[in-house]
Amino acid sequence: MKTLFILVGPKGAGKTHIGTLVNAHTAIKFLPVEPIWVDYLQSGAKDRDGWDIVEEEIDRVFESNDRVMIESLGAGEGFARLHESLKNKYQIKFIKVKCALDKCLERVRNRDSTAHIPISADKVEEYNKIVAQVSYNWDQVIDNNALASDLEIIKAIQAIE
Repeated sequence: MKTLFILVGPKGAGKTHIGTLVNAHTAIKFLPVEPIWVDYLQSGAKDRDGWDIVEEEIDRVFESNDRVMIESLGAGEGFARLHESLKNKYQIKFIKVKCALDKCLERVRNRDSTAHIPISADKVEEYNKIVAQVSYNWDQVIDNNALASDLEIIKAIQAIE
């Protein structure tokens, strides 16, 4: 069975960093979802739902990979619909990326935002408060408050492969 690993956490928690690291050091293919959304929003397309485009990309990556990882805030109706559809096709592994919200906001302010949806600090705080309430049956939790080491991250992912 093909496995989809979903990194869930607030903006600035380090999901993209973790996915990139896992992509480089394991057989799991990381598909960053935020650039898909950036392209979608910049296109101004109104004829399609962005979550449908994300799902199509996930399916496309699974055509040549058995294990795929994405990152998400994991909140909202759109994500719930995506999850409902994906769990019928793939084994889902939820990974919580923990980080204090004030630290996340600081990281968002200081990061290169070209691969991220540009939003205000107020929106980051608003979204992160919502995401902090999200709860799934976590397969793994990565505490990234102090930026977990590469080895700690890889071991945490390998523990649930």
